[in-house]
Amino acid sequence: MKFFVEGFIIARWLRRPVMKCYVFALVFALLVAPLSGCLGLVGDDTDALDEDILTPLRINHLQVKGTHNSYHLAPNGPTLRQYDYSHEPLEVQAEDFSVRQFELDIWWSPGQNLQVYHNQYDRGTTCQTLEQCLTDLLVWSQSNPSHVPLMIWIEPKEWTWATTDLTTVIEAQNMLEDIEQGLIDVWPRELVITPDDVRGSHADVSTAVTTDGWPLLEESRGKVMFILLAGGDLRADYHSQHPNLEGAVMFTKAVENTPEAAIFSNTNPEGDGERIQRLVEEGYIVRSRADDAVDGEADNNETTRLEAAIAVGAHTITTDYPAKVDGIDYWVDLGVGCNPISAPPDCTPEHITPH
Repeated sequence: MKFFVEGFIIARWLRRPVMKCYVFALVFALLVAPLSGCLGLVGDDTDALDEDILTPLRINHLQVKGTHNSYHLAPNGPTLRQYDYSHEPLEVQAEDFSVRQFELDIWWSPGQNLQVYHNQYDRGTTCQTLEQCLTDLLVWSQSNPSHVPLMIWIEPKEWTWATTDLTTVIEAQNMLEDIEQGLIDVWPRELVITPDDVRGSHADVSTAVTTDGWPLLEESRGKVMFILLAGGDLRADYHSQHPNLEGAVMFTKAVENTPEAAIFSNTNPEGDGERIQRLVEEGYIVRSRADDAVDGEADNNETTRLEAAIAVGAHTITTDYPAKVDGIDYWVDLGVGCNPISAPPDCTPEHITPH
């Protein structure tokens, strides 16, 4: 009835010459106004509108570069080929090479600082302790608060979990507790994405990431995620301390069809490419690897493994060569970008890293 009355009134106005001009002008303005935005006639407001309609990005929509043994310095003098590479300090990797995933090997002794190095034959490191390594990265992070989340894999390197006697189990649990405390002591809790944050109201993190998905990127900038790079008894010990990863600071290297599964590590993107892509499509995060000194990708400037890792959607791709070095033509030139498998179609690098 309202439309009939209003139409009747307008019809009567249109009988008046002056009102005819007024109404036609008004109608024309109303019709043209929406089109002006589509045609780019409104100016800056169009950009704001475009930003509003972009698909919100989540953590698993990214693909970034990582480094293997991120602290590593080559030994002085002749050495094995797999030890013959050096990294810049962690903060330099983050600032100059766009590295967003790091790997730290942790050596533990009761009552001692948590040391960072590869093994007793390969001890060169840019940061001597877990505290120093994390502090270096935290300083960079707080100077760059809009960065995408860092992923730091923590690999305990200790002989104690190789046996199953009671003393060994207790020592392994103490080691894990000390590592967790070392993370907490350096990195502010509000800047850490933990399993509890991801799980939300779901029964477990695996369900959470495959249904609701990972946290939004905009809510995760300037933060870090820690992942325990261990399997077997050591991972089981950590799960026993944190059933369903409740209260845990670290995620764990995932095993399929387990409630703790969220972040996988698969360093064979050629042979296991279909599996990696399936996990990515299901909503999990996968770490893979572009090169290995033993396999010779760097020496032969061979990029097949790197290209495979990119194509199947590995979220973080680690390398010994994140930048050009003398005498080696190979290096991984990968910035912070959109994941080719999991990212929405309207994802752009500018969307991920605003300028």
